[in-house]
Amino acid sequence: METSENSLLMWKALEQLRGPLDVQDAEQLLLAVIFLRCVADVPEDTATAGMPRWQWLVAEADHGPVLTEALKMTLHAWTRSYPDGGRRLTESIPDHRVAGPLLREAVRLIDRAQRPLELYEECLERFSHTKSRGNYFTPRPLVRLLVDLLAPRPGERVFDPACGSGGFLVESARHVREHHGPQTVVELAGRDINPRARQIAWLNLTARGLEADLGEGSVDSLRFDDTRSTTFDVVFANPPFNLKHSDDLWHRPWRYGQPPRNNANFAWVQHVVSKLTSRGRAAMLLPDGATFTAGAARQIRAGLVADDVLSAVVALPAGLFPHTAIKSSIWIFNREKPAEGRGQVLFINAREQETPAGQRKRTLSEDDIERIVDAYRSWGGSDQDKAGWCRSASMEEIAAREFNLDAVGYVGTPTVEPAPQHADQRVAELTHELFEHFAEAARLEDQLRDILGEM
Repeated sequence: METSENSLLMWKALEQLRGPLDVQDAEQLLLAVIFLRCVADVPEDTATAGMPRWQWLVAEADHGPVLTEALKMTLHAWTRSYPDGGRRLTESIPDHRVAGPLLREAVRLIDRAQRPLELYEECLERFSHTKSRGNYFTPRPLVRLLVDLLAPRPGERVFDPACGSGGFLVESARHVREHHGPQTVVELAGRDINPRARQIAWLNLTARGLEADLGEGSVDSLRFDDTRSTTFDVVFANPPFNLKHSDDLWHRPWRYGQPPRNNANFAWVQHVVSKLTSRGRAAMLLPDGATFTAGAARQIRAGLVADDVLSAVVALPAGLFPHTAIKSSIWIFNREKPAEGRGQVLFINAREQETPAGQRKRTLSEDDIERIVDAYRSWGGSDQDKAGWCRSASMEEIAAREFNLDAVGYVGTPTVEPAPQHADQRVAELTHELFEHFAEAARLEDQLRDILGEM
């Protein structure tokens, strides 16, 4: 992401707060201020009569005696619809003696932002570098890709069981409104075990005028599913990769068999599939190890293929996540496959569809996204196979390969003539390959631990 004036303002504001505050507290406080800049900087109407406005808060930053109290008052007024009345959000504001003087300058800086919604999104992306395993934020190109693949429609119910900052929910609403009109309704729901993440998701949605059911109290999608009797038309998920969970998770019944005891990837897979209506579809991100790990994972993959609920697997480039260099794949599920796709799984090798985005990082361009989406939407069976890019495989072939779902193994790799390279470019690429080898070693170690854990 290029440095913009908005980015500079955000980082200056964060630097004002980092001195006296813990990094995560400073980040959440800054997000709360930007949220108020988005929602409270509006003309007064009958629905918001008497509520404090953004310019009043800016005036308090210039002349008020206790800015933190003014901030709490403004935040509480604009978060009353939050399940606990915004209590946790207002309680998270630090004592005036700690943050008051520096908060004044932060408010003044945010007041200069030209596009506060974009600034909010930039904050979430930049702050994701300090979160482990992607718990808060999925990079926007990946969110856009998964949503475009499933293309939510008006009136559908969209769910994310590990919603983090709410990116899939926000993008689903944007997609529906862009393709079906600005007043089109889509029902949104999300869960996340992290209360702080759900607060950020609520702020993210509300700043855009969106509503969603994010649950109340303690929420753990895998252990205590409070949506057990509810199914959804569309489900998105980017669960924490290779999460190690407590033993009580495995005491519940599982349709395709108990997941590996030391890894929750296939608990998430089965949870996502269980939330689908009879015509529902889902897309989720998983580490590449999930495509080939033996033991209980293989049995679950076999069940998914036999049920004909797995629609496609897309192999993605490494380096798309800010917190890990691990390779990942998109798994797409569909309870009602088109006739030409029944008994088949589409494999897409998008390993080379990448654009450099800084040191050892990659992103997906609009062209990359469009090519992957077109390959999936135009899927018409084996007659549309393209060597090195996409291929449709039958249940029988997948079974013969021991239910290995590694897309590259089915599709092959594209043959591309190498272009002349400068020395510094070659060094950068070799460094990237070295980090990929490190990630591969970690993946093989996880696989070995899975096998040993089941012996």
